[in-house]
Amino acid sequence: MLAFGRIPYLIAGLFFIINGAFSQTVTVQSITIHGIKRTKPSIVYRELTFKEGDTLSQSDLGPILERNRNNLINMGIFTEAIVNVSEWDTEAGVVDISIELKESWYIYAMPILDLADRNFNVWWTTYNHAFDRLNVGARLDWLNFTGRNDRLKAKMQFGYTPKQEIEYRFPYLNKRQSLSISTAFNHSINKEISYITSENREQFVQLDERVLQKKWQGVVRGYYRPSLFMKYEMALSYQYLKVDQDIVTDYNPIYFSNGDSTQSVFSLRGAIEYDDRDIKLFPAKGIKAGLELEKIGFGKGDDENALISFLTLEWNISSGRRFQHRISSVSKYSLSRSRPSHIYYRGLGAGVKYVSGYELYIIDGLDFTLGKYQLSYKIIENQADLGKLMPVDQFRKISYAFYISALAEAGYSNDPFTGDTNPLANQWLYGGGPAVTMMLYNNFLFQFSYSVNHLGEAGFFIHNRTSF
Repeated sequence: MLAFGRIPYLIAGLFFIINGAFSQTVTVQSITIHGIKRTKPSIVYRELTFKEGDTLSQSDLGPILERNRNNLINMGIFTEAIVNVSEWDTEAGVVDISIELKESWYIYAMPILDLADRNFNVWWTTYNHAFDRLNVGARLDWLNFTGRNDRLKAKMQFGYTPKQEIEYRFPYLNKRQSLSISTAFNHSINKEISYITSENREQFVQLDERVLQKKWQGVVRGYYRPSLFMKYEMALSYQYLKVDQDIVTDYNPIYFSNGDSTQSVFSLRGAIEYDDRDIKLFPAKGIKAGLELEKIGFGKGDDENALISFLTLEWNISSGRRFQHRISSVSKYSLSRSRPSHIYYRGLGAGVKYVSGYELYIIDGLDFTLGKYQLSYKIIENQADLGKLMPVDQFRKISYAFYISALAEAGYSNDPFTGDTNPLANQWLYGGGPAVTMMLYNNFLFQFSYSVNHLGEAGFFIHNRTSF
């Protein structure tokens, strides 16, 4: 018969046995990379959470391999990534890791057929899909330029908004691959410009064939990435703008806050970001948090003087194998409370900062806050081999995923200066509806949504993003 006094010792022994079974470890003996032709191996090793000689928990080995597969996909230079155990010596407790990669097509040299307006829906609805509002030209996006995940971008654009751009992100500057810089320059001219916002619509002016605005801008950015998920950025930019004198005289005397027809401004931007999302283009889990400060102008004598802060938060979680929840927010607060120039007075509606259903509107403001919730269901995720139908080898195997989503969004833009002529400012805006999302090659995302706003207006909207 078992003595009662021995029971605690047996329980403790059983605990240690169970704990030992779940905490068994393996040592990474080797890491082998297959499939890379242009990419330097050191660039791949930089994205891994482990290295040769590291000890990993057996129970966590599956999630660790999946995490590293996602890290490689998030680089935007691979269409496929498989991270697996190729050999496992159970007696010695060592594993060999094999990484199979499919490099993406790196040189995107293509003609430009672009919209002069800020999104497809504005062009289609507000301007009746007028073809004279199109831009044509050519652009070059050369990813992984030297095999070190550096990038060269160039654009030569004609048509409604002539523009020239060039940008190069240099390879890493140090052995740890934690420091890098990029430089960019662009020049553009406009024969039509937005001179004011009224009724939450941009008001444009065109004076015969005269050039109404010329812009020159140069930017130098420095990046510090001490770990896989933490990044710091510092950017110094210079911008020179010149508008036709009639814009200031007849249309908006404070188009620039200095009341002149030219503006010359230096800006300094600093940002810190933590991002451990699994797939950045359409994450299923992970968080992102960022803080940004931008100083526009460096003194009272400058043409512009403002200090702006941004805070971004995003939380992703999966439930089951197919449901994904995303909650995100972005807020802007102007520490300088004076009225800025028209070109800097931006709230909701510009770029990707919009409430679903309000894509046709501009809600200017000194400050804003925006919150989004998205519930998605993965319909299918698979891969198809196009074979000889696709002449480019990098695109023959097409990975694809389709999701259906429900969107619920809200935002508020604080407009202390022009709110009397823009009724959507200084009130909460609500919108949302169903959406279908398609992801191709792990690098291209298209979302088609049907959204309704709090005004009762409904519309079909198209948005797209890439991972590079």
